[in-house]
Amino acid sequence: MRRSAARFVLAPAILVASLGFATPALANNMDLSLARFIDCNSPTSCVPQISAYEQFLAEYMFGLAPKILAPAETLGYSGFYLGLEGSLTTVPGDTDRWFKGTVDENASDKVMFVPTLHMRKGLPWSFELGGTINYLARSELVALGGDVKWSLFEGYRNGWRGFLPDVAARGSVVRVLGESDADITIIGVDGSISKNFGIGGMVVLVPYVGLQYLWTMVRVEPLIYRDDTRPERGHPEWDSLDDQFHAPEGNKWDTTGLSGPNLTRMKLFFGLKFQYEVLVLTAELGWGMSSEWNTSLDEAASDPRAYEAQKKAKVGDQIQVALAVGTDF
Repeated sequence: MRRSAARFVLAPAILVASLGFATPALANNMDLSLARFIDCNSPTSCVPQISAYEQFLAEYMFGLAPKILAPAETLGYSGFYLGLEGSLTTVPGDTDRWFKGTVDENASDKVMFVPTLHMRKGLPWSFELGGTINYLARSELVALGGDVKWSLFEGYRNGWRGFLPDVAARGSVVRVLGESDADITIIGVDGSISKNFGIGGMVVLVPYVGLQYLWTMVRVEPLIYRDDTRPERGHPEWDSLDDQFHAPEGNKWDTTGLSGPNLTRMKLFFGLKFQYEVLVLTAELGWGMSSEWNTSLDEAASDPRAYEAQKKAKVGDQIQVALAVGTDF
């Protein structure tokens, strides 16, 4: 019975994963285009829009950040989990920074969809290791992740201690690949609490709740090729330099004005795990809390008139819904 259930889960999971990861080249309107955050009035007068740039990165990287999708309990020292997961993250629709930050300026995407293949292995002493392969739909970005969890209190199922919940701490990291203009790493630290409820001796429900702290490190390449910097024809200064500026070797912009920020974010998450035999279904709701910070703006290199408007950045709330189907054996 357990082997049949495992085949029932793995077959569609592998099929859907293959479809999801095999189609990145169909459309790339969610790929990054960070050079657009440098606004140029002329070929020699450019100002980086640091506030919008860091706000966009905070919102974009929230969709790629490590997901939880598991209660506080571990798999046990001999346990193994393989699952197909997917998350939808809301995209702010009332600003133009997402049109600047992605390849397709006319993109109408309202959510970020990230399918994930997740593997977890239980270890002795209530430890657990995991690894993920993530792909951002409609892009060429792939993110490789790893995590380690330690359940401080688990395994009490009898007597008065059976009323105690499981409590766990977890650390995770995601490295974003496929973006040549920036080096991106996302680190997550979270704590969670959960409680098992058995139903009829066959079904187990495990609600859980927790808080995650996210730290995103972005390092931008000093030179980015630009092919969209020229405004409408008719600007005298641009037309006079047309041959020089639009030559292949001249069509480059120094982007040292863009910051290399270390962005932080908090996420509150709620989830429910359903398990029957080896079949595991998990649903999770994440709330990316609003945040405000001082930007990594170099005052000396910026237009003094724009400095005050750009020295602070703020993001609002973001909602993330994640689902997982997998096998636990």
